[in-house]
Amino acid sequence: MDRELFAQPPYGVIDPGTRQGGLVASALLDVYHRLRASTCAAYLPTESRRTLAASMIVDSPLGFGIPSGFDIDDLSWPTTRSYRTGNLVAFDEVDVWEGVRRSPHRFPTNITFSMAVVSAPIRTSRNRFGTIGIRLVPPRSVTTEEREYMQAVADRLAADLEELTGGEEAVTAPAVPVFIPAGPEPAAGDPDLEPRLLEAVASATVRSSHLYQIQRLARELAGAAQVSDILALAQTRVVQAFGGRASALSVVEGERLHVAGAAGLPREAVRDIEGTPLSRRTPETDTVATARARIFGSGEEVERAYPGVTVDPGEGARGYFPLLHSGRAMGCYTIEFTGSRKPLSATETTLLSLLLEQVAQSLTRARSQEVEHALTRRIQHTLLPGSPPHIPEAVTTARYFSATEGVAVGGDWYDVLNLPDGSIGLVIGDVEGHNLAAAAVMGQLRSVVRAYAAEGHGPAVVLERSNSVLSGLDANLFATCCCMWVDVAAGAATIASAGHPGPLVGDGPDVAQPQLAVGPPLGVDTRAVYRETAIDLRPGSVVALFTDGLLEERRLGFDNAVVRLTGLLADKGGEDLEVLADAMVHAGSAREAGSDDAALVLMRFEGARPHETARVARMSVQRHDLLGVAQTRRFLRDVLQRWSLLPMLDDLEVLVSEVVTNALIHAHSEVDLRLRAYRHRIRVEVRDSDPYPPVPTTLLQDDARNVEAESGRGLLIVDALATAWGSSPAGRGKTTWFEISVRADRP
Repeated sequence: MDRELFAQPPYGVIDPGTRQGGLVASALLDVYHRLRASTCAAYLPTESRRTLAASMIVDSPLGFGIPSGFDIDDLSWPTTRSYRTGNLVAFDEVDVWEGVRRSPHRFPTNITFSMAVVSAPIRTSRNRFGTIGIRLVPPRSVTTEEREYMQAVADRLAADLEELTGGEEAVTAPAVPVFIPAGPEPAAGDPDLEPRLLEAVASATVRSSHLYQIQRLARELAGAAQVSDILALAQTRVVQAFGGRASALSVVEGERLHVAGAAGLPREAVRDIEGTPLSRRTPETDTVATARARIFGSGEEVERAYPGVTVDPGEGARGYFPLLHSGRAMGCYTIEFTGSRKPLSATETTLLSLLLEQVAQSLTRARSQEVEHALTRRIQHTLLPGSPPHIPEAVTTARYFSATEGVAVGGDWYDVLNLPDGSIGLVIGDVEGHNLAAAAVMGQLRSVVRAYAAEGHGPAVVLERSNSVLSGLDANLFATCCCMWVDVAAGAATIASAGHPGPLVGDGPDVAQPQLAVGPPLGVDTRAVYRETAIDLRPGSVVALFTDGLLEERRLGFDNAVVRLTGLLADKGGEDLEVLADAMVHAGSAREAGSDDAALVLMRFEGARPHETARVARMSVQRHDLLGVAQTRRFLRDVLQRWSLLPMLDDLEVLVSEVVTNALIHAHSEVDLRLRAYRHRIRVEVRDSDPYPPVPTTLLQDDARNVEAESGRGLLIVDALATAWGSSPAGRGKTTWFEISVRADRP
């Protein structure tokens, strides 16, 4: 490849025309022929020294299948293990498959046949330069003599490299591995061997290198699901491989260009591209309009061709390449090179265009999937309930997580209702399936349950009528559901279940699952009858309703998974309800697997607990009404004066002002403020529609950057003044909460 057209490689990068390249090639060919290897490659550290990358490969039939690189910290493979330990490492067939299973990283290429692998470190007593690795297909054992010979070749290479580099560890992997022709087996003692090798390496098989680049990029793009992953691959596998130092990828949206990603360019250059109308004549828009690449040797050439475009004349050569998909240009890839040189050769331009065509296809696929994902998540978002209602006698919270696999929406749902007689309604349900059909049925069922509950019906009647409605929908789906009505005045609850697990009820360390008369799921039997079970609740009791996505059912089985959840509630039932909810959601590996959605509703019944009766107050601020922050301060003063807690006003004003202001800036709904005063603490909850949690911003030494970090400072204040604080998802938004201790000197 003609990388030298734009910049000489950094010192120490293995290059075909150097003495170092000849030494590495000689060692590889020696080992390749002597051990009758199927593949032979040199792995050298990248510039970051965190990865061993394939740097020079003997051009053999299986050469394309070797891994492109290994994380140095992953000792599952012979390459990294020999580099880290300084010893020769040999894996037989069993060891290779065990390495695949044990590695924390996805294997960088498919293993479709049996093999043995041997890796010898290129090291001296002072330096580690890399490794020489071979693969033997079919696998065979490597004799002691062969191992000693391979290590001797690697040691000789290390000594020669150390002498050439002046004793410094300065050999670095190139961006693209060099393929060297296998040729005939070199004769021992051949005086013309090194000159011939240098000549052979200098004229290395460019075709193989090019095909390797195309094959490697295609394989890696196939596994890239996110736009950000594709942009990162384009930067490393395309831009840097052709000597580029900076780039910007812009795509057509409507009649303008939108910068999807950039690396190395100043902000001003990115802003100049962002939003450019296609009707304006620029290098990017011309590239899109004509679907032809444009390459300029310097910034001055760009300005001469496009007088209205400002480019730093001191910058290097620039190339503008169309992103082609289905025969049309969907965008432009701008690449800035180091130094002012002549354009890319025709070979390089053609290869780069082929690689960018793969990037364009993958980018189109990923953007389409992200749009679909955003749409389905939006549908799920609108079907979930809003903030739980204001209930003085109880504290409630909820969690919902969609499946991370597939379409990412499902049929789990929950609800917390204010019933006509003053009771609280807790509902949890699960429609079979994980698709839009399940989500649509879930939305209908949730509305049906709310409607019948609002009419004043008990849990059993609500389930019977909901069953009738679902059966009439002809949806061919069934659903489980559990309804629990809580009489907060009497401390009693009535429960009915349609094929759904009953709630867990905890009273301190004692947790039980009431025995229910569970009826069939909704939509199975149109004549199903559901029965109610009554239980008593003590002040301080915690109720948990959940769907099976919260359980580690695959690993533990249903009964054992419920037992595990019961133990968690017994251990942490006395903690803050938000903390408890997070612990229950994230405790199991089922959530990590992401194969099922999950819902959880928690309620702590406070009733008339002696000495702990909570005084409750609430107000709302209209969305984007920043003047409402002043109203919250007046509200705080009035409430604290009524509760004889005015000494707490200063701290609470600061904390509430920061959290409410943050919510008003980022949320697109009204902000709900709730206060609960206990004997020794005050709890504040701020609920809004923005699902993303607030994150404290680290204070920076740079004052200019501190200006950008201003929005995160409020949370640093909260973190400093509050005794505890957190943020938790709540229906279609989140709840940011904090607590402060009531001072002993209060009236």
